[in-house]
Amino acid sequence: RSMGRWPIAISMYMALFSTNTLLGVTGWVNRPNGTVWIGLQTIGIVLAVPLVVTLYPALYYRLRITSAYEYLNKRFNHAVRNAATAFFLGSRLMWMSTILYSASLVLSMMLGWTAANGMLNGQLWAIFTIGVLATSFALIGGMRAVIWTDVMQFFVVLSGLITMIVMGLRLSGGFGEVVRIGSETHRFTPPAFFSVTDDLSLVSGLLLGFIGMLSMAGADQVLLQQYLTARSEREAKASLWRNGFLLKPVSLIYPVLGLIMFAFYRTHPDVARLMRIPDDALPVFVVNVLPSGGRGLMTIAMTAAVLTAVQSGLTAVSAAVQVNLIKPRIARELSDRESVLLARILLLLTGISVISAACWVRSMGQQNSIIQILNIVMYPFTGVLLGIFLLALLSHRANGSGVLIGGILGFLATIAVPAGHVLWPESETFRYLGRVSNFYYGFLGAVLTVVAGFLASLAFPPPSPEKIHGLTRRSLPESPERQLMASKVG
Repeated sequence: RSMGRWPIAISMYMALFSTNTLLGVTGWVNRPNGTVWIGLQTIGIVLAVPLVVTLYPALYYRLRITSAYEYLNKRFNHAVRNAATAFFLGSRLMWMSTILYSASLVLSMMLGWTAANGMLNGQLWAIFTIGVLATSFALIGGMRAVIWTDVMQFFVVLSGLITMIVMGLRLSGGFGEVVRIGSETHRFTPPAFFSVTDDLSLVSGLLLGFIGMLSMAGADQVLLQQYLTARSEREAKASLWRNGFLLKPVSLIYPVLGLIMFAFYRTHPDVARLMRIPDDALPVFVVNVLPSGGRGLMTIAMTAAVLTAVQSGLTAVSAAVQVNLIKPRIARELSDRESVLLARILLLLTGISVISAACWVRSMGQQNSIIQILNIVMYPFTGVLLGIFLLALLSHRANGSGVLIGGILGFLATIAVPAGHVLWPESETFRYLGRVSNFYYGFLGAVLTVVAGFLASLAFPPPSPEKIHGLTRRSLPESPERQLMASKVG
């Protein structure tokens, strides 16, 4: 815990940044009914920042813990800790798998590994190549090195984005022409304020970012391991403010970039025909439009972002398995050498799992955008994990048995929304549920877990006040600064 505010803030931005975000948002604008309002998810993230700052740094710094699952073990029991670890593993494995899939769109296009060039399985080879590189990169540990690498990559990515925007505007006829094309094709038309079934509405877009940020900042070790390197609670909060209000709005560039690409493709249909799917908008632009220098810059930026994101994910997942699922079951304490060996074995196994899952995710790409794939395969885990964490932090009545039941019911109910109409196509209810926008899956997982977990807790004895004292938001210890002031006054 020795890093400064700005390096941590930038590292947090890069921890959430990935080809999922960049290709997903630009691809969404290039869909037949695409819109720049996909940027609502970024606004939702910003809106969640005050709540994140209020809830989380105080918890981890005052209790002197570095893991969400260590906290859940103190607050409830091993069973809840293990369940939360499992939901985290599901969430991050699906996140990394989707990153490999989205990155394979870029790499296969860049290297010519496409069906047009006679390579039918080019994307699979791209997934394998990126997965092996990311797994190898993950073996070079150290959070300090990761954070300073993130800082450098942030500026490389930003330079690449500016290059594409300038080039795209020039080739599309200028800013006025881009706006005209966007207006004529309804790219600026706002979605409905609220809709259960529309792909995107104002409410669903905001909720997607809000729930995602609230979950990842509090219960996801990938982001936690970034801001817990701060010197103090105050420094961690300052890093979160900087990340949320000064850096995260940079992501609003992505829908603008998507619009510029859309305008370019409208005026260059010969290049547009090279897109296999809308999510190919950015890879086609990079490979076929940018000059060699810009192409190299953007390729390096995206490759670096992929490797960093997957490296952070692999490290967090292997550490979670080792600390929460393996070490508690070993009678003796592992030596440093044994711990390192175990960590490397887990990294390799996790890497293989991610590569395998990415091949499955690829099969969803023809029918769903990258953003929709993430909503389907990742956000049910993310929402349930947030629900468990909120019950632990905000409720004095929640107990281990009730929360465990709530988490299981919340997850099953959430995945029943998309899966029910496939398993029971004759059911009118499940056919309707199948039409619910996947932008709501994270929200549904969180709400259903909180409601079911709290109600189930009423069927069991309440936790004793002594057991939960200091472990809920209302009973946390005073901050060191306030303790010092109190001692001086006294």
